Amino acid sequence: MKIAYINSVAGYGSTGKLVSMLAKTEGITGKLYYGRKNDTSGCDSFRIIHNPQFVSHVLWTFVTDDHAMHNTRQTEAMIEDLKQFNPYLVHLHNLHGYYLDIRPLFSYLKSSGIPVLWTFHDCWPITGHCAHYTSVHCEQWKTGCKNCPALLHYPPTFYAGNIERNYKLKQDLFTSLPVNQLHIVTPSEWLAGEVRQSFLKYYPIQVIPNGIDQEIFHPVKSSFRNDHHLEGQFVILAVAGNWYKEKGTEDLVKLSKRLPEGCVLVVVGAKGAFARQLANDNVVIIPRTEQASQLAEIYSAADVMINLTQEDTFPTVNIEAISCGCPVVTYKVGGSAEIAGELAGCSVPYGDLDGLIQIIEKMKEGTISFGKEACRIQASQYSRTMMLEEYRHIYEELRKEQR
Repeated sequence: MKIAYINSVAGYGSTGKLVSMLAKTEGITGKLYYGRKNDTSGCDSFRIIHNPQFVSHVLWTFVTDDHAMHNTRQTEAMIEDLKQFNPYLVHLHNLHGYYLDIRPLFSYLKSSGIPVLWTFHDCWPITGHCAHYTSVHCEQWKTGCKNCPALLHYPPTFYAGNIERNYKLKQDLFTSLPVNQLHIVTPSEWLAGEVRQSFLKYYPIQVIPNGIDQEIFHPVKSSFRNDHHLEGQFVILAVAGNWYKEKGTEDLVKLSKRLPEGCVLVVVGAKGAFARQLANDNVVIIPRTEQASQLAEIYSAADVMINLTQEDTFPTVNIEAISCGCPVVTYKVGGSAEIAGELAGCSVPYGDLDGLIQIIEKMKEGTISFGKEACRIQASQYSRTMMLEEYRHIYEELRKEQR
Protein backbone atom coordinates (compact mmCIF):
# COMPACT_ATOMS: atom_id res chain seq x y z
CA MET A 1 0.00 0.00 0.00
CA LYS A 2 1.99 3.00 -1.28
CA ILE A 3 1.10 6.30 0.38
CA ALA A 4 2.68 9.72 -0.10
CA TYR A 5 2.64 12.07 2.90
CA ILE A 6 3.01 15.82 2.43
CA ASN A 7 3.81 17.97 5.47
CA SER A 8 5.93 20.95 6.41
CA VAL A 9 8.33 18.80 8.48
CA ALA A 10 9.27 15.12 8.81
CA GLY A 11 9.97 13.32 12.07
CA TYR A 12 10.04 16.63 13.96
CA GLY A 13 7.27 18.22 16.05
CA SER A 14 3.79 16.79 16.49
CA THR A 15 2.81 16.68 12.80
CA GLY A 16 6.24 15.47 11.66
CA LYS A 17 6.17 12.64 14.17
CA LEU A 18 2.65 11.73 13.11
CA VAL A 19 3.50 11.37 9.41
CA SER A 20 6.58 9.30 10.20
CA MET A 21 4.52 6.96 12.40
CA LEU A 22 1.91 6.58 9.69
CA ALA A 23 4.56 5.91 7.03
CA LYS A 24 6.03 3.15 9.20
CA THR A 25 2.73 1.40 9.83
CA GLU A 26 2.84 -2.29 8.94
CA GLY A 27 1.73 -2.95 5.39
CA ILE A 28 2.37 0.62 4.22
CA THR A 29 5.14 1.75 1.92
CA GLY A 30 5.26 5.41 2.77
CA LYS A 31 7.26 8.31 1.39
CA LEU A 32 7.46 11.69 3.09
CA TYR A 33 7.47 14.92 1.09
CA TYR A 34 8.45 17.69 3.46
CA GLY A 35 9.58 21.28 3.46
CA ARG A 36 12.15 22.14 6.06
CA LYS A 37 14.33 21.07 8.98
CA ASN A 38 16.33 17.87 8.84
CA ASP A 39 14.36 14.67 8.36
CA THR A 40 14.52 12.64 11.59
CA SER A 41 11.88 10.12 10.54
CA GLY A 42 14.08 7.33 9.21
CA CYS A 43 11.64 6.98 6.29
CA ASP A 44 12.05 7.32 2.57
CA SER A 45 11.67 11.05 1.99
CA PHE A 46 11.98 13.96 -0.41
CA ARG A 47 12.94 17.40 0.86
CA ILE A 48 11.22 20.08 -1.19
CA ILE A 49 13.22 23.19 -0.25
CA HIS A 50 16.32 24.26 1.63
CA ASN A 51 17.06 27.23 3.85
CA PRO A 52 17.40 29.94 1.16
CA GLN A 53 14.00 29.02 -0.31
CA PHE A 54 12.51 28.93 3.19
CA VAL A 55 13.79 32.42 4.01
CA SER A 56 12.55 33.71 0.66
CA HIS A 57 9.10 32.26 1.34
CA VAL A 58 8.97 33.87 4.79
CA LEU A 59 9.87 37.28 3.37
CA TRP A 60 7.49 36.87 0.44
CA THR A 61 4.66 36.02 2.83
CA PHE A 62 5.38 39.03 5.02
CA VAL A 63 5.44 41.43 2.08
CA THR A 64 2.62 40.02 -0.11
CA ASP A 65 0.73 37.41 1.98
CA ASP A 66 1.23 34.95 -0.88
CA HIS A 67 1.68 32.15 1.60
CA ALA A 68 1.89 28.62 0.15
CA MET A 69 2.15 30.24 -3.29
CA HIS A 70 5.92 30.33 -3.54
CA ASN A 71 8.69 27.81 -4.35
CA THR A 72 6.83 26.86 -7.53
CA ARG A 73 9.78 25.21 -9.24
CA GLN A 74 10.57 23.14 -6.15
CA THR A 75 6.92 22.08 -5.90
CA GLU A 76 6.96 20.97 -9.52
CA ALA A 77 10.07 18.88 -8.80
CA MET A 78 8.19 17.27 -5.91
CA ILE A 79 5.29 16.46 -8.23
CA GLU A 80 7.65 14.76 -10.70
CA ASP A 81 8.96 12.60 -7.88
CA LEU A 82 5.40 11.87 -6.79
CA LYS A 83 4.63 10.62 -10.27
CA GLN A 84 7.60 8.26 -10.11
CA PHE A 85 6.57 7.02 -6.67
CA ASN A 86 3.03 6.44 -8.01
CA PRO A 87 1.12 6.20 -4.71
CA TYR A 88 -2.41 4.90 -4.49
CA LEU A 89 -3.17 7.66 -1.92
CA VAL A 90 -1.81 11.13 -1.08
CA HIS A 91 -2.16 12.03 2.59
CA LEU A 92 -1.89 15.80 3.08
CA HIS A 93 -1.11 17.44 6.40
CA ASN A 94 0.12 21.02 6.91
CA LEU A 95 0.43 22.71 3.52
CA HIS A 96 1.35 25.98 5.18
CA GLY A 97 4.82 26.36 6.64
CA TYR A 98 6.77 28.29 3.97
CA TYR A 99 7.66 25.43 1.66
CA LEU A 100 5.40 24.84 -1.34
CA ASP A 101 2.99 26.22 -3.91
CA ILE A 102 -0.52 24.83 -3.50
CA ARG A 103 -1.51 25.81 -7.08
CA PRO A 104 0.50 23.23 -9.06
CA LEU A 105 -0.04 20.69 -6.29
CA PHE A 106 -3.83 20.78 -6.54
CA SER A 107 -3.68 20.96 -10.32
CA TYR A 108 -1.74 17.68 -10.25
CA LEU A 109 -4.04 16.07 -7.67
CA LYS A 110 -7.11 16.94 -9.72
CA SER A 111 -5.69 15.63 -12.99
CA SER A 112 -4.28 12.46 -11.41
CA GLY A 113 -7.53 11.36 -9.79
CA ILE A 114 -5.52 9.88 -6.89
CA PRO A 115 -7.57 9.68 -3.66
CA VAL A 116 -6.60 12.45 -1.24
CA LEU A 117 -6.86 12.27 2.54
CA TRP A 118 -6.23 15.61 4.26
CA THR A 119 -5.67 15.86 8.01
CA PHE A 120 -6.34 19.39 9.25
CA HIS A 121 -4.23 20.41 12.22
CA ASP A 122 -5.62 23.95 12.33
CA CYS A 123 -7.99 26.29 10.47
CA TRP A 124 -5.64 27.55 7.74
CA PRO A 125 -7.31 25.62 4.87
CA ILE A 126 -10.62 27.46 5.38
CA THR A 127 -9.43 31.05 5.91
CA GLY A 128 -7.99 33.81 3.77
CA HIS A 129 -4.93 34.15 6.00
CA CYS A 130 -4.68 32.82 9.55
CA ALA A 131 -4.32 29.36 11.08
CA HIS A 132 -6.51 30.30 14.06
CA TYR A 133 -9.15 32.97 14.52
CA THR A 134 -10.80 32.37 17.89
CA SER A 135 -8.56 34.80 19.79
CA VAL A 136 -9.74 37.66 17.56
CA HIS A 137 -13.36 36.42 17.51
CA CYS A 138 -13.53 36.42 13.71
CA GLU A 139 -16.10 34.50 11.67
CA GLN A 140 -15.51 36.01 8.24
CA TRP A 141 -14.26 32.63 7.00
CA LYS A 142 -17.84 31.36 6.94
CA THR A 143 -18.78 33.69 4.07
CA GLY A 144 -15.50 35.13 2.77
CA CYS A 145 -12.47 36.75 4.41
CA LYS A 146 -11.96 40.42 3.58
CA ASN A 147 -10.69 42.59 6.44
CA CYS A 148 -8.39 40.37 8.48
CA PRO A 149 -7.99 41.29 12.18
CA ALA A 150 -5.12 38.81 12.55
CA LEU A 151 -2.55 39.88 9.96
CA LEU A 152 0.35 39.47 12.38
CA HIS A 153 -0.81 36.04 13.50
CA TYR A 154 0.89 33.07 11.86
CA PRO A 155 1.76 33.27 9.03
CA PRO A 156 2.42 36.97 9.76
CA THR A 157 2.12 39.50 6.97
CA PHE A 158 2.30 43.25 6.57
CA TYR A 159 0.03 43.35 3.53
CA ALA A 160 -3.77 43.27 3.84
CA GLY A 161 -4.61 43.58 0.15
CA ASN A 162 -4.70 39.87 -0.77
CA ILE A 163 -6.93 38.44 1.96
CA GLU A 164 -10.07 38.26 -0.18
CA ARG A 165 -8.10 36.90 -3.13
CA ASN A 166 -6.42 34.24 -0.97
CA TYR A 167 -9.77 33.05 0.39
CA LYS A 168 -11.22 32.75 -3.12
CA LEU A 169 -8.07 31.00 -4.38
CA LYS A 170 -8.21 28.40 -1.61
CA GLN A 171 -11.90 27.88 -2.17
CA ASP A 172 -11.44 27.35 -5.90
CA LEU A 173 -8.38 25.10 -5.52
CA PHE A 174 -9.55 22.91 -2.68
CA THR A 175 -13.09 22.44 -4.03
CA SER A 176 -11.73 21.62 -7.49
CA LEU A 177 -11.32 18.02 -6.30
CA PRO A 178 -14.44 15.89 -6.74
CA VAL A 179 -16.34 15.08 -3.54
CA ASN A 180 -15.43 11.40 -3.86
CA GLN A 181 -11.70 12.20 -4.23
CA LEU A 182 -11.07 14.30 -1.11
CA HIS A 183 -11.66 13.05 2.44
CA ILE A 184 -10.97 15.28 5.47
CA VAL A 185 -9.86 14.26 8.96
CA THR A 186 -9.79 16.55 12.00
CA PRO A 187 -8.44 15.72 15.47
CA SER A 188 -11.34 17.38 17.31
CA GLU A 189 -15.10 17.58 17.09
CA TRP A 190 -14.74 21.35 17.35
CA LEU A 191 -12.64 21.63 14.19
CA ALA A 192 -14.93 19.22 12.35
CA GLY A 193 -17.81 21.52 13.22
CA GLU A 194 -15.92 24.52 11.86
CA VAL A 195 -15.11 22.74 8.59
CA ARG A 196 -18.78 21.80 8.22
CA GLN A 197 -19.56 25.54 8.17
CA SER A 198 -16.90 26.31 5.56
CA PHE A 199 -16.67 26.01 1.78
CA LEU A 200 -15.46 22.41 2.34
CA LYS A 201 -18.68 21.34 4.05
CA TYR A 202 -19.73 19.01 1.23
CA TYR A 203 -16.68 16.74 1.62
CA PRO A 204 -16.62 13.68 3.91
CA ILE A 205 -15.28 14.74 7.33
CA GLN A 206 -14.18 12.32 10.02
CA VAL A 207 -12.75 12.89 13.50
CA ILE A 208 -9.66 10.94 14.54
CA PRO A 209 -8.30 12.28 17.86
CA ASN A 210 -4.58 12.68 18.25
CA GLY A 211 -3.02 9.78 20.07
CA ILE A 212 -0.04 9.57 22.42
CA ASP A 213 2.25 6.81 23.63
CA GLN A 214 0.51 5.68 26.80
CA GLU A 215 3.35 3.33 27.65
CA ILE A 216 5.24 6.54 28.48
CA PHE A 217 2.41 8.80 29.61
CA HIS A 218 0.81 7.03 32.57
CA PRO A 219 0.92 7.57 36.35
CA VAL A 220 4.48 7.03 37.52
CA LYS A 221 6.32 7.36 40.81
CA SER A 222 7.98 10.73 40.88
CA SER A 223 10.46 12.56 43.10
CA PHE A 224 9.41 15.87 41.55
CA ARG A 225 7.64 17.19 44.65
CA ASN A 226 10.52 16.25 46.90
CA ASP A 227 13.13 17.65 44.51
CA HIS A 228 11.37 21.03 44.42
CA HIS A 229 10.24 21.13 48.06
CA LEU A 230 6.55 20.97 47.21
CA GLU A 231 5.43 18.48 49.86
CA GLY A 232 2.03 19.42 51.24
CA GLN A 233 1.40 21.98 48.49
CA PHE A 234 -1.42 21.92 45.94
CA VAL A 235 0.49 21.82 42.65
CA ILE A 236 -1.00 23.61 39.64
CA LEU A 237 0.81 22.81 36.41
CA ALA A 238 1.05 24.70 33.11
CA VAL A 239 2.95 23.22 30.14
CA ALA A 240 3.82 24.47 26.65
CA GLY A 241 6.61 23.85 24.19
CA ASN A 242 6.64 27.55 23.29
CA TRP A 243 4.95 30.25 25.34
CA TYR A 244 3.36 33.28 23.66
CA LYS A 245 0.28 35.43 24.10
CA GLU A 246 -2.15 33.05 22.39
CA LYS A 247 -0.97 30.25 24.70
CA GLY A 248 -2.30 32.27 27.64
CA THR A 249 0.80 33.97 29.01
CA GLU A 250 -1.03 37.11 30.13
CA ASP A 251 -3.65 35.21 32.13
CA LEU A 252 -1.00 32.91 33.57
CA VAL A 253 0.88 35.93 34.93
CA LYS A 254 -2.37 37.24 36.44
CA LEU A 255 -3.05 33.85 38.01
CA SER A 256 0.47 33.72 39.50
CA LYS A 257 -0.39 36.83 41.53
CA ARG A 258 -3.73 35.45 42.72
CA LEU A 259 -2.90 31.90 43.74
CA PRO A 260 -4.96 30.60 46.67
CA GLU A 261 -3.03 29.93 49.87
CA GLY A 262 -1.20 26.61 49.83
CA CYS A 263 -0.98 26.51 46.03
CA VAL A 264 2.15 26.45 43.90
CA LEU A 265 2.20 27.14 40.16
CA VAL A 266 4.69 25.05 38.17
CA VAL A 267 5.32 26.37 34.64
CA VAL A 268 7.22 24.18 32.19
CA GLY A 269 9.03 25.92 29.33
CA ALA A 270 8.83 29.53 30.52
CA LYS A 271 11.85 31.70 29.73
CA GLY A 272 12.95 35.28 29.12
CA ALA A 273 10.55 38.11 29.88
CA PHE A 274 7.69 35.69 30.53
CA ALA A 275 9.67 33.84 33.20
CA ARG A 276 10.62 37.16 34.82
CA GLN A 277 6.97 38.21 34.95
CA LEU A 278 6.14 34.97 36.74
CA ALA A 279 8.90 35.39 39.34
CA ASN A 280 7.29 34.75 42.70
CA ASP A 281 7.86 32.61 45.79
CA ASN A 282 4.94 30.36 44.87
CA VAL A 283 5.96 29.86 41.22
CA VAL A 284 8.42 27.19 40.04
CA ILE A 285 9.91 27.53 36.55
CA ILE A 286 11.00 24.30 34.83
CA PRO A 287 13.05 24.47 31.60
CA ARG A 288 11.51 23.01 28.48
CA THR A 289 12.26 19.31 28.12
CA GLU A 290 12.06 16.96 25.15
CA GLN A 291 12.21 13.98 27.51
CA ALA A 292 8.72 12.49 27.52
CA SER A 293 9.50 10.40 30.60
CA GLN A 294 10.44 13.53 32.54
CA LEU A 295 7.17 15.19 31.53
CA ALA A 296 5.26 12.10 32.68
CA GLU A 297 6.87 12.45 36.11
CA ILE A 298 5.84 16.10 36.32
CA TYR A 299 2.25 15.39 35.23
CA SER A 300 2.05 12.53 37.74
CA ALA A 301 3.17 14.81 40.56
CA ALA A 302 0.70 17.63 39.85
CA ASP A 303 -2.78 17.99 41.34
CA VAL A 304 -4.21 19.75 38.28
CA MET A 305 -3.02 21.09 34.95
CA ILE A 306 -4.46 24.33 33.62
CA ASN A 307 -4.56 25.32 29.96
CA LEU A 308 -5.36 29.00 29.39
CA THR A 309 -4.91 28.89 25.62
CA GLN A 310 -6.76 31.45 23.51
CA GLU A 311 -6.84 29.16 20.47
CA ASP A 312 -6.02 25.51 19.96
CA THR A 313 -7.25 22.64 17.85
CA PHE A 314 -6.65 19.70 20.17
CA PRO A 315 -3.77 20.33 22.62
CA THR A 316 -1.62 17.27 23.19
CA VAL A 317 -0.58 18.47 26.65
CA ASN A 318 -4.16 17.94 27.86
CA ILE A 319 -4.05 14.33 26.67
CA GLU A 320 -0.64 13.75 28.26
CA ALA A 321 -1.84 15.15 31.58
CA ILE A 322 -4.99 13.04 31.94
CA SER A 323 -3.09 9.96 30.76
CA CYS A 324 -0.84 10.49 33.78
CA GLY A 325 -3.86 10.83 36.07
CA CYS A 326 -3.71 14.63 36.26
CA PRO A 327 -7.07 16.37 35.65
CA VAL A 328 -7.26 19.42 33.37
CA VAL A 329 -9.04 22.74 33.81
CA THR A 330 -9.13 24.81 30.65
CA TYR A 331 -10.91 27.59 28.85
CA LYS A 332 -13.74 26.57 26.51
CA VAL A 333 -11.67 27.30 23.43
CA GLY A 334 -11.33 25.21 20.27
CA GLY A 335 -10.93 21.52 21.02
CA SER A 336 -9.25 22.04 24.39
CA ALA A 337 -12.35 21.50 26.52
CA GLU A 338 -13.53 18.29 24.86
CA ILE A 339 -10.43 16.26 25.77
CA ALA A 340 -11.12 15.94 29.50
CA GLY A 341 -14.85 15.38 29.08
CA GLU A 342 -16.70 15.09 32.39
CA LEU A 343 -14.42 12.47 33.92
CA ALA A 344 -11.03 14.16 33.85
CA GLY A 345 -11.59 17.86 34.39
CA CYS A 346 -13.76 20.82 33.50
CA SER A 347 -13.76 24.10 31.63
CA VAL A 348 -14.74 27.73 32.13
CA PRO A 349 -15.63 30.41 29.57
CA TYR A 350 -12.65 32.03 27.88
CA GLY A 351 -11.09 34.69 30.13
CA ASP A 352 -13.03 33.67 33.25
CA LEU A 353 -10.04 33.65 35.58
CA ASP A 354 -12.29 34.09 38.63
CA GLY A 355 -14.21 30.94 37.71
CA LEU A 356 -10.99 29.03 37.15
CA ILE A 357 -9.62 30.08 40.55
CA GLN A 358 -12.87 29.00 42.23
CA ILE A 359 -12.52 25.54 40.67
CA ILE A 360 -8.92 25.29 41.84
CA GLU A 361 -9.98 26.23 45.38
CA LYS A 362 -12.73 23.58 45.36
CA MET A 363 -10.31 20.95 44.05
CA LYS A 364 -7.86 21.88 46.80
CA GLU A 365 -10.63 21.58 49.40
CA GLY A 366 -11.80 18.28 47.90
CA THR A 367 -15.34 19.45 47.08
CA ILE A 368 -14.51 18.86 43.41
CA SER A 369 -12.54 15.72 42.66
CA PHE A 370 -11.32 13.88 39.59
CA GLY A 371 -9.64 10.59 40.43
CA LYS A 372 -6.57 9.26 38.65
CA GLU A 373 -8.46 6.19 37.47
CA ALA A 374 -11.25 8.34 36.00
CA CYS A 375 -8.63 10.40 34.16
CA ARG A 376 -7.07 7.24 32.79
CA ILE A 377 -10.46 5.95 31.60
CA GLN A 378 -11.05 9.21 29.73
CA ALA A 379 -7.52 9.09 28.28
CA SER A 380 -7.93 5.55 26.96
CA GLN A 381 -9.58 6.87 23.78
CA TYR A 382 -6.45 8.83 22.93
CA SER A 383 -3.93 6.04 22.54
CA ARG A 384 -1.46 6.13 19.68
CA THR A 385 -2.36 2.56 18.75
CA MET A 386 -6.05 3.44 18.41
CA MET A 387 -5.24 6.53 16.31
CA LEU A 388 -3.04 4.57 13.90
CA GLU A 389 -5.65 1.85 13.60
CA GLU A 390 -8.33 4.39 12.68
CA TYR A 391 -6.11 5.85 9.97
CA ARG A 392 -5.37 2.38 8.68
CA HIS A 393 -9.10 1.71 8.48
CA ILE A 394 -9.59 4.84 6.35
CA TYR A 395 -6.73 3.76 4.08
CA GLU A 396 -8.39 0.39 3.55
CA GLU A 397 -11.79 1.95 2.88
CA LEU A 398 -10.33 4.37 0.33
CA ARG A 399 -8.51 1.51 -1.39
CA LYS A 400 -11.79 -0.42 -1.65
CA GLU A 401 -13.47 2.63 -3.18
CA GLN A 402 -10.63 3.03 -5.66
CA ARG A 403 -11.00 -0.57 -6.78
